[in-house]
Amino acid sequence: MAAGTALVACTYGLVRYAVGLSAPDAQRDLGLSTTAVGLVSGGTSMAYCVAAALAFVHGERRPRLVVAGAGAVAVLGAFGVGTTTSATGFAVAAVVGSAGAGAASPGLVVLVRRAVPGGAEPRAQALVNAGTGPGLVAAGALALLVDRWQVAWTAAAAGTAVVTAVVLVAARGDAGPGRRAQRADAGRRWATPVVAAVLLGVGSAAVWTHGRTVLQQGGLGDHAALGVWIWLGVGATGAALAGPLLLRAGPVRAWSVSAALTAGAVAAWAAPPGGAVPVVAALVFGLGFTTATTGLIAWAGTVSATPAPAVSTFFVALLLGQAAGAPLASALLDAGAPVAFGAAAVVVAAGAAAPLTGRRRAPRVR
Repeated sequence: MAAGTALVACTYGLVRYAVGLSAPDAQRDLGLSTTAVGLVSGGTSMAYCVAAALAFVHGERRPRLVVAGAGAVAVLGAFGVGTTTSATGFAVAAVVGSAGAGAASPGLVVLVRRAVPGGAEPRAQALVNAGTGPGLVAAGALALLVDRWQVAWTAAAAGTAVVTAVVLVAARGDAGPGRRAQRADAGRRWATPVVAAVLLGVGSAAVWTHGRTVLQQGGLGDHAALGVWIWLGVGATGAALAGPLLLRAGPVRAWSVSAALTAGAVAAWAAPPGGAVPVVAALVFGLGFTTATTGLIAWAGTVSATPAPAVSTFFVALLLGQAAGAPLASALLDAGAPVAFGAAAVVVAAGAAAPLTGRRRAPRVR
């Protein structure tokens, strides 16, 4: 479990979501505009979706191969960001690297299910999925410790390579290609979680793409803004404990509570950064968003007998939402952060409410 958690920390926290963390630095050093940041963020989400779609096809039968591919593209992308000298190079490398997260989740879901069958599986899945938190903490800490932001990306590339190798060694007993893949049982039961995931993606993109930038434009210093990002990671890490607790009430309720927390945090993010408001907003956002994604994984098990393809589909929906939400947030920022983040919060709140109209269509299948 520790290796899987570390791989999520690398592919998500150090690579996928670190693009937004590095956005102000890339704008300063490489000439990236606010509009371009939104487009790059949207592109990283699309790359995630392509990788997750491939994992949809191969995840059940070849999870180790999927995980190996995830690690490889994350390493390639992180190394590219760490060595580029142009805005174009940053954009291409960031997009490539984000594909690693898209493949990592479906592959790890299958490996965890095979390693921890039965009643212990939900907690194990929650622990692995919460790896985003330590990754975000590590990304923020690296940004504070190194003199040049790109050094952190080369360190992320090296760390991801090591962790991927450890996961593959730990999972070497998996039967892999010898297992017959089940046909995905996609249907009406998948509709509500897909819609809910899209809405969370659209609304959360404001924080992931422009969170640090908005804090600094509001008057927070560079180091203080990086510190807030670390607190976001601390909140996400807390999902390892909060996720299993919320899941006791069922994945639908866990989703709604988590998404509602996320909506409140998005709304608070654009408040004047005085006192403890930024830290609290970051903690709650990290906790809410990560427990919501844990809820999606559990939700897949209640609406599908083939959870790996279902997880891939739900996470693709989440990232398609982020692909649309990132440029929308960029456009709305012209009207001010309260407008952009307020609109984003309303969308996330709609995602929290989505299951209230769809619960009867989602009978448990396993």
